[in-house]
Amino acid sequence: MANATAMIAVAMCVLLAMAAAPVAATRPVVLWHGMGDSCCNPLSMGAIKREIQKTLPNTYVHSVEVGDNPINDELHSFIGNVNSQIDEVCKQLQNDSNLADGFNAVGFSQGGQFLRAYVQRCNNPPVHNLITFGGQHMGVAAMPHCLPGMNKTLCDLMAQLLAMGAYSPLVRDVSVQAQYYRSSMDFQKYLSDNIFLPDINNEKDEKNSTYVENLTSLNKLVLIMFANDTMVVPRESSHFAAYAVGSLTEVVPLQEQQLYTEDWLGLKELDTSGRIDMLECPGDHMQISMQYFHDEVILPYLNN
Repeated sequence: MANATAMIAVAMCVLLAMAAAPVAATRPVVLWHGMGDSCCNPLSMGAIKREIQKTLPNTYVHSVEVGDNPINDELHSFIGNVNSQIDEVCKQLQNDSNLADGFNAVGFSQGGQFLRAYVQRCNNPPVHNLITFGGQHMGVAAMPHCLPGMNKTLCDLMAQLLAMGAYSPLVRDVSVQAQYYRSSMDFQKYLSDNIFLPDINNEKDEKNSTYVENLTSLNKLVLIMFANDTMVVPRESSHFAAYAVGSLTEVVPLQEQQLYTEDWLGLKELDTSGRIDMLECPGDHMQISMQYFHDEVILPYLNN
């Protein structure tokens, strides 16, 4: 009887200690919003942050802010030099001590390719899993339209700038969207005059081996395409597919592109080692249910 009582007492002590112990935090998460959004919108990035921390208590979440306040952050999602913005975010993340040991990253819309650029150009601290929702990895072949709730003045300004010519020196350095506009009908001009996308896709003659080294260091690259995306043209750009040169109808899948077969970015290496997951989210651009985000992103890719 005495032995049984002692064992029960020990078991109760163990259970009480377990209950009192703090819940172990998972790897931190960095978010980068899309066009017309901001770091701290309670209905978008704020809601995503709350869902992550509800599911994974004690997880540190950093939402990227370009500029010194949310208003400027929203402005910079339309206006600015993306290369300079990437440089700013590299410093921002490096200076955050909570991220020192690395993090998982989730990019929404254009934030997807911007976080990929972070990985390729900086990756200090390193990204473990990179998840992109509706990213324009192979650019867009049509002007993005504005979603309900976006700033109409900024949307109209974007449209006016792109109408002047995406590769015009007056436009390409200030219009964020022009910097990932990829014309399949004027491909050589895209290669020569676009100041951002051809570089991070290693499409220029001189290849950057650091981009390959950094991208292939990922544990997982998760590419999520919206099934009925009307914003990203072609929507398969979210899976690294693109219009064939000279066509506005024929979509060439990633595995059939020179970028893949010659492995300019390391995507073939990631793919053949089982480290690229291509998923599909129901609905139009950025129509993400919290249930989908919980089941398809938080649990499989952020819970580590």
